[in-house]
Amino acid sequence: MVRKFVPGDRVQQESGGPTMEVIKYIEEDGQMSDHVVECVWFEDSDRKKSTFDQRTLFKVSEELNV
Repeated sequence: MVRKFVPGDRVQQESGGPTMEVIKYIEEDGQMSDHVVECVWFEDSDRKKSTFDQRTLFKVSEELNV
């Protein structure tokens, strides 16, 4: 499977939820995964972290309002 994201990408779950930042692809069974990413986000002032299958995420565009 082709990796869709790189560390630093802003993503969101297709089902909704907060905007998150991709940290890395994780290791599964002793090998680097090509589809499971670790993401972080904040809820209020609490830092949250979890893993997601990349197929359930989409990249959030970062438009600048100048």
